[in-house]
Amino acid sequence: MSWSERRLTLGAWPSPIRSLRALRRDLWMKDDGLCHPAYAGNKVRKLEHLLYGAKERVITLGAVGSHHVLATAVHGNDAGHKVEAVVIPRPFDPHMLDMLRATLPRATLHRAPNLIEGRKLLAELGEGATVLPAGGSNPVGALGYVSAAMELAEQVREGILPAPRRVFVALGTGGTAAGLAVGLKAAGLASEVVAVRVVPTSWLDLDALKALVSAVSEITGYAEAPITVQDAQLGAGYGLPTASAKEAVALAKAAADLRLEGTYTGKALAAAMHAGEGPDLFWCTLSRQAIEPLFGEGPPPDPAAWGFVTA
Repeated sequence: MSWSERRLTLGAWPSPIRSLRALRRDLWMKDDGLCHPAYAGNKVRKLEHLLYGAKERVITLGAVGSHHVLATAVHGNDAGHKVEAVVIPRPFDPHMLDMLRATLPRATLHRAPNLIEGRKLLAELGEGATVLPAGGSNPVGALGYVSAAMELAEQVREGILPAPRRVFVALGTGGTAAGLAVGLKAAGLASEVVAVRVVPTSWLDLDALKALVSAVSEITGYAEAPITVQDAQLGAGYGLPTASAKEAVALAKAAADLRLEGTYTGKALAAAMHAGEGPDLFWCTLSRQAIEPLFGEGPPPDPAAWGFVTA
């Protein structure tokens, strides 16, 4: 069985293409935000591979309010798994509090004080379970974005959009960017992957990103491909939107009726909007489905009790 066959089908593909000419000339969007009616976004493609053959108990790691943790809970539950996660503190954001509220009815959460301790706790609790990495970003999870790149290439061939000069995507745990880089080259597109950094290098450095690309290349048999990492949008750190990210989020809502957030997609869109000549593609990795139907009963969780850090 080939790597592309070792997967579940969780999402509706291909995800659509949309022009963002209201925001910038020659800018397009690949919208993974509507690929599932309950909870969409880039984690769905990764989980299709990560949950294939998984044990009954699945455990992962993320910041409190993590999109990945919520996606694992939603799709893991639907596939019959018991989901747990180790969560670490992050800056307060109302959007992330909503993510936590939706996660709590679906997963058992274990708190750790920081990333180093979180990784230790994940290893301890992972015995007898399928352990998924933060963000779903290991070579297996990244395969979802090799397939996504092939999907994009087919949409280019169909004339839905021109071949992008650059593809802008948020760089958190690296799996989306690594898969796209390998897949775009294999699909015959010369598009440059611009990975917009949203986490510090202590979480993901260039060597780790290159190693992930190499591992994806080895699994697929496709050639390695470079990734351009753009650091300008990191600003004060993870979970802290830059001024240009805030502006991009506001403009997207006002001019394109597009709801984004400031931690990942707002920063990636800000980079794309200020990039100059295209054609370029912004890859929307955020679930754009309403979150309220996923809330459990009772009041919202207390931010301080769950490790949200306020200024």
